Amino acid sequence: MVLLHGWPQTSFLWRKIVPRLAQGYEVIVVDLPGIGESDCPEGFDTKTVATLLCRVLTSLGVERFHLVGHDVGAWVAASVGIHYEDRLLSLTVVDAGIPGLIPDDLFQPQNAPRVWQFYFHAIADLPEQLIRGKEREYLSWYFRTKSVVAGAISDEAIDHYVDVYSRGATLGSGFGYYRSFTTSAHQNRSFTGTLTIPVLAVGAQSGVGPGIGVAMAKIATRTTTAVVEACGHYIPEEQPDVFCDLLVRFLADA
Repeated sequence: MVLLHGWPQTSFLWRKIVPRLAQGYEVIVVDLPGIGESDCPEGFDTKTVATLLCRVLTSLGVERFHLVGHDVGAWVAASVGIHYEDRLLSLTVVDAGIPGLIPDDLFQPQNAPRVWQFYFHAIADLPEQLIRGKEREYLSWYFRTKSVVAGAISDEAIDHYVDVYSRGATLGSGFGYYRSFTTSAHQNRSFTGTLTIPVLAVGAQSGVGPGIGVAMAKIATRTTTAVVEACGHYIPEEQPDVFCDLLVRFLADA
């Protein structure tokens, strides 16, 4: 089982999930290219990153696997499904606005509190200039605003994320995924086939909600949708037990 984190996080996101999943699976947690312990890729569009991920897993002797992605990690996971479905045993996407599949009408001025970051992070250079030196203030605001369960993202976790995103080019690399959003959306919209692998789409009650299932149903025939109640965007950290229950049950039936 391969786990992909989102922005502004690292594979540390999965610390509450791995012990339980490891009881039944060999679990591989991956820092997205350009973030944490991973080098920068040749590009940040999701097809490029999906190709790199599959290449790395091949080098590890992993040919087929269950894939789980949260947020930007779900963007990459969906792209793996689209371009390398034969490598997947199942696909799980968690609370994400997946390029090309997210409804266009979401990007309206009245939805600015939910989608403003898609625009801000996509601007060249300016986000780094404004945030550099204030990573803690920015990321803390982000976690506080987009989470519901108090204390779920601990001070230790925030310290880790701030440390990582304060290093070198990591901040810009994270924004690189947003700057490649239009390219990734075009890649996904160009897909004319249909995924036949089992797909689990998990949304948060105070996040994407059932919309992530609607998005995945556009390209997959075997989509199961679940909404985690009393939860914000960071499902694996806010409601890890509920999420594990959903995932384990889905995999048992897949």
